Amino acid sequence: MKEHQIEQIISEYEPELRYAAFRYVRNWVVVDDIMQEVFLKIFLKFHSFRDPSKIKAWLYKITRNQCIDYLRSKVVKATVLMDDIEVLRYTTSENIEKAIVEKFDRERLYEHIEALPKDYKQTLSLYYFHDYSYSEISHVLSKDISFVKNKLFRGKRLLKKVYENNKVIV
Repeated sequence: MKEHQIEQIISEYEPELRYAAFRYVRNWVVVDDIMQEVFLKIFLKFHSFRDPSKIKAWLYKITRNQCIDYLRSKVVKATVLMDDIEVLRYTTSENIEKAIVEKFDRERLYEHIEALPKDYKQTLSLYYFHDYSYSEISHVLSKDISFVKNKLFRGKRLLKKVYENNKVIV
């Protein structure tokens, strides 16, 4: 009975979960791998799930956490680094300098965002690094759009303070 329930839940929510995973990683091939992990976790953890009325939220949380784990993995960081090297190889020295400065600025932004509280970190990461709109962030986080706007406004203000305190004079 348990396996039948799990199969039914997976078949019902799979398209939504795939789309949610794609919104994080922006690569359908990677989504297939992530979904395999999600299905495995659903199967392994289903016995500990208690509230059937919150099944959708539970599934989205597993999917989101799996996507975040993937994005934090060394594989992604190494791939991004190798992609950057290939781009730099075929550009002029002026473009190389510009690309390096942009990469450095992006890394600093990432470090500063990671130092913020969780609500700000998630919202700002989706906004700056994944180019999500307010409504897309609202959907991914399952929060009201006013919550998203508020977190982005306050998060940007916090980032501004961090940057003002860490100004480097060249």
